[in-house]
Order: sequence, then structure tokens, then C-alpha cells
Amino acid sequence: MAVKASDIPDLPTLQTIGNRRSYRYYDPNRTVEDYKIDIMLNAARIASCQGNINCTEAVVVTKDSDLWDEIEECVSGFNVQIINQSSHLIFWFTNLNAWYGRAIDGLSTLALSGALTRYHGWNYEFSMTQTIPRLMSFPVERTDDLLRFETGQHVSQAMLAGQAMGVGSILIAFGRKPGGIQKAFGLPSHYSFTWGHAVGYPLEDMAAGGQRVRLKFEALFNNEEMGKPRKMADGLEDALKEIGFFQEQAPTPGRFEEIDALAEQFGRDPGVISWPEKDIKRLMADDDWDFGPNIRARAQHVLDNEDLPEYPPEILETFRKIMTEHGIDTSKLLPDA
Repeated sequence: MAVKASDIPDLPTLQTIGNRRSYRYYDPNRTVEDYKIDIMLNAARIASCQGNINCTEAVVVTKDSDLWDEIEECVSGFNVQIINQSSHLIFWFTNLNAWYGRAIDGLSTLALSGALTRYHGWNYEFSMTQTIPRLMSFPVERTDDLLRFETGQHVSQAMLAGQAMGVGSILIAFGRKPGGIQKAFGLPSHYSFTWGHAVGYPLEDMAAGGQRVRLKFEALFNNEEMGKPRKMADGLEDALKEIGFFQEQAPTPGRFEEIDALAEQFGRDPGVISWPEKDIKRLMADDDWDFGPNIRARAQHVLDNEDLPEYPPEILETFRKIMTEHGIDTSKLLPDA
């Protein structure tokens, strides 16, 4: 039966962004409809791409694939349960040769579409003798960096499209066997694997325990220069809460009971891991984080009631060494020895 517009669930954009979570529990008995997968792929297809060169490609796989066992060997152990419960896996690739081989056609389509105009200084002679040859002469490493960012935009739009339709997503690195995914699909070296993307209907509540904590707005964004924090517009935070962009922060009541029930359902270990007392206290005192009451209450509960691990001295020193090598002040980011 043909898909009609009325069949497609949809949410307002800003509420969809607010709803987005990385889901880690999927209903293995529910399969995402093909048309929803296709909408997600189309959301990626129409995302912004440099020169309209279209370098992002994907392979969609389900568990009945002959490649599944080979794919499973490439994923980290703590992600095996996720992919085996998911409905589909989407493997995202950057086709580096598209950059070198399709630049002429991509820019030509933009010209035919009315995007490349004389108003902005475009002209045929300069484009053919300067712009396109320069783009096609980029070193592969630079092209890879540029296009991985672009692929990220495409994947993000696919995830949000799924979220708007009630489909959950999580991005998963498949790095246990470097090059293993490219080998599984028999891809040539000019295909750069970016992310594995698990898709399915969440078995957990769609709120997934609440919106994840982030660094404060002014700790991330600046005006005019770095170190000059940008302030949000007056009233904006409350307005965004009202439309569902900002939501109750994790962990919401019942979250830990929910994940323990899911663990019991599938015969997995219950509970979550904990960090050492010094690290939790250091983190809660870090004013850059936008910690709300829920996560602060949880931290205090853990400090008061759990048998917390000790920080391995040799690992603490390893962390300190790595950070110092990168010029990072460790006094704020690591507990005292």
C-alpha cells in the first residue's frame, strides 16, 4: 500500500530536538517500517553539502543479513546488546572520490538551480581555472576532515527525522576491528567509515530518564572572541521549556527502577557504574556544568549509600600525563592524588 502524507507522524522541529535521546534499549520484537527508514535517509540526502557534491552514503542492514556475525565482531562488547535489540543498523560512509570526481557536476547543478550567482562573484572562467581545480587538489586528509563534518550533518538530520516519527537512534563506534566494516562490505579505500547508527523502537520510555545534562550555554559559546561568554536572550530559557525544547533533566523519578526492570527482562546485570567519591565531588563543584536538582540529588544519594571504588593511582597518573601533554590544566579536571 502506498504511503500517504497522513500516515507520517511528525512533531514540531524544536520539540523534536528537545525530545532527542541516545536510546540504549530497543524492543527486539518491533521492526521499524521501511518508509520511516527511507524518510530518515531522505532527511540525510537533503542535508547541506558542500558544492552539492553528495559525498555521504549509507548501507542499511538488518539482523537477517549474511554479514551480521562479521559486523557484530567489529562492535565494542557493551554495544552488542544494543545492536542485537535494534531493528536496523545504518552504516554511514564518506565517499572521498565523490569530492574529486563530482565537483564539476555538483557546482553545475547549483548554477542551474539558481544558487551560484554573479552577485556573489561567481563566473565560469574563474570557477574552471581557479575554484574547481583548487577543490580537487585538496590533500585526502583535509578532504576527509571536511567531509566527515558534513556526514555528521546528514546523520544528525536522519536521527531527528526518526525522532519526529517516534523512532529511536544511537550512534555506535565499530572500532574493535579497525577496517572491519569496510572489509565486511567490500568497500574500496576511498570510502571512509564514519558511524554505525542503531535504529529501533525504544523499549525504555521515550524520555529515557530525562534530558541529558550539558555544559552551561555561556561555557560553550562566546561573542566576538573566545573567553567572552555569550548570554542567552532574556526569557528564552523559559520560553524554550514551554515548547518542549528544554525538558526535565535526568535522572527523572523511576529511571533506575526502569533500567533494572529492563535488565531483569533480558537476564542482564542490573544497576549503573559509579565513579570514586573524590571524582563525584569534584564534578558536582564544577560550575561549568548545568547541573539541575535531579542529578545533584542522585550524586548525593550515591555518595551517601554506595560502596564507591577507589581511583587507581596509576590510572590517575596516566590521565594526568595525557592531559598535560595536550596543555590541559588538570587541577580542575582530575581529583587530587
